[in-house]
Amino acid sequence: MKEAYSFMEKSNTKEIHIFEGKFTEKSCTAPDPCICEKMDKSDGSWVNNGTCKDEQQAREKAAELGRKVCGDCVSHLYETY
Repeated sequence: MKEAYSFMEKSNTKEIHIFEGKFTEKSCTAPDPCICEKMDKSDGSWVNNGTCKDEQQAREKAAELGRKVCGDCVSHLYETY
């Protein structure tokens, strides 16, 4: 199953973190914690209503949002295995 990414803004810092899950029939999953493990879903609010994005869309969204996005989370989108 293909990875799905969604963005959430942390309430106290306004930093945006990325959650990685899987696409489902109607939406996607977004398990806790975020990619960098510095935020749980209860700590903030979804960006774009938690719209699910594939890897390329997530890279584009992170670039659009700029420096507000957690660098550790973004680096995961470019990780090579």
